[in-house]
Amino acid sequence: MATTFSIKAEPRTLLGKKAKRLLRQGYVPGVVFRSNGESTPVQFEERSLGRVLHQAGTTHLIEVELNGEKLTTLLRAVDREPITARIRHVNLWAMAMDEPIETEVPIVLEGESLAVKSGGVLIQPVEKLRVKCLPTQIPEAIHVNLAALENFGDSIHLRDIQLPPGVQALDDPDITIASVAAPKEMEEEVEEAAAEPSGEE
Repeated sequence: MATTFSIKAEPRTLLGKKAKRLLRQGYVPGVVFRSNGESTPVQFEERSLGRVLHQAGTTHLIEVELNGEKLTTLLRAVDREPITARIRHVNLWAMAMDEPIETEVPIVLEGESLAVKSGGVLIQPVEKLRVKCLPTQIPEAIHVNLAALENFGDSIHLRDIQLPPGVQALDDPDITIASVAAPKEMEEEVEEAAAEPSGEE
């Protein structure tokens, strides 16, 4: 079950390019989008927002208190300064708690692979999965055990993973989550052996 973090927001009157003034005052402009299509310009105290976003990321719920109303939201987009990484703008999405939503969840590889311990090269083609579930069932991450990778060339596909209850994957079941390639030296030896003449006339 997703953990919920709380933050207070204020209605924002500075819009467009004028919103940049807020950054000089210690506030970050943002927008809360609602499921009915409405959007509300808001502003957050910069330090509080930075702390909450660091903890919540894109998988934990953020309860936004605005004008006495509490909105359960997810982070949808964050704009940062290229060099300092200072937050310049955020988009939050307020959703109905009883309706499934689509979001992305990070993949975490764990456990030991015999093939990797033997010198194999671990390959992770995708780092996130698209999933559909209720807001309260968003997993913090999808954990994948590498123990199934015992030999060079072994792969773990999405269809091999058991997802948490209530969570549906939206990506192709055949996509590769992790695989192990043979060490480069071994591949070169195999290629050389294949290229050598058999000696038969």
